[in-house]
Amino acid sequence: MPPGRKILGLDIARTVAITLAMLNHSFIATNVWEDFFEQKPHFAFVVRLATPMFIILFGALLEVVYRNRADRDGIQSVTARLFERAFLCWLLYALTLIPVLWMGRLSLKSAFFGALLAGKIPLSDILRYYAILFFLAPLILVARLRWGLAPLLIASTAILLLHPLFVLLPAPPPNFAHYVPARLADLLLGIGDAVAGPSVLHSLFFVAVGMLIGWLLSEDRSADAEVRKSVTRRFLLLCGALGVGALATYFMGPEKVTAETAAGMVLRNANHPFYFFCGALGTAMIVALCRSVRQGGPGLDRATMLGRRSLFTFSAGNAFLIFVTRDYDQSIPERLLLSGLFFVVVVGLAALYDIVMQPDALTSPNPVVRVSSRWWRAITDPVNRLLRTAALRLTSLLSWVPIFSQREVQSSQR
Repeated sequence: MPPGRKILGLDIARTVAITLAMLNHSFIATNVWEDFFEQKPHFAFVVRLATPMFIILFGALLEVVYRNRADRDGIQSVTARLFERAFLCWLLYALTLIPVLWMGRLSLKSAFFGALLAGKIPLSDILRYYAILFFLAPLILVARLRWGLAPLLIASTAILLLHPLFVLLPAPPPNFAHYVPARLADLLLGIGDAVAGPSVLHSLFFVAVGMLIGWLLSEDRSADAEVRKSVTRRFLLLCGALGVGALATYFMGPEKVTAETAAGMVLRNANHPFYFFCGALGTAMIVALCRSVRQGGPGLDRATMLGRRSLFTFSAGNAFLIFVTRDYDQSIPERLLLSGLFFVVVVGLAALYDIVMQPDALTSPNPVVRVSSRWWRAITDPVNRLLRTAALRLTSLLSWVPIFSQREVQSSQR
């Protein structure tokens, strides 16, 4: 990949991830996932790679976009932007409650806990992870700048290998009085009744692998052909190491690793290390393939539209799918066709959003595009300003913390 060009492989990989996620959710909407695809573990495993891919690509984003800026200008230069993204992901996650409540799928109590990130909202879990990870991102970047990638990878791998001990740790009982502590212990630390996997703590392994992949893709932009060849060798080495990790943890208990538990939610919710090594291996292989695609023209730009608009696609697409989810009486082939139609609608929503968000949409000769763009900006601009203000205030409140001191970070690099 010639220097100075956008890292197209990340856009393609993000497109693959959002496509897998929305296909999965389209199948869930018609219940064809449970009735048909869950009996096909190899297919289910590939589709459910979306979750590891999203978290790993988050790590790659930190490395490619934010780490360089923080390295150059200090951690405070990126903290407000990271917090703004965290608030946005939380807002989109909370807004998903509207269709859920409208369709009567959650009680007000469950919705309240969901808004606090202590409950599960159907189809929208990755937004909850992104909200938390964006809030943690400044700390991750500080660790990356001070100690490099190797300690992050070693520490996060060590957490995975402590799995037999994690399952022995006591957790708050999941009754009403302790509902929030129990759910947060499960979500954040992987302690408890294993219904909210992967935990944020264990997912730091995905983030660290993603940062390594981001570093490799940055090296891949070199004009030196030998450097680019070395990136290929490093990708092969990474895949080999992840494969060894998967084999080494195959017999680790107490859960039993089978095709069904690996493709289903058992190992994921239990935070079993095999799930993490396999998820990272699958993602690394997909990204390695994506990096082989050369920069194309408008056709490739349109093909990666879902990747560029992944946040909108995920939130708006899931809202639509929640509205249409029900028990359909049709045969499996008919429900497969219906799921395909739902997926096409999701892609259509993303395409319309992409048109409205183009830089020249406000001056478009098409009056529908022009008016739609103005209306959309009239609605979202005040919200974005509010999120930005909240992020700046939170950053200001944390400015006294030594790790957020620009001088502290820069002095640690000398």
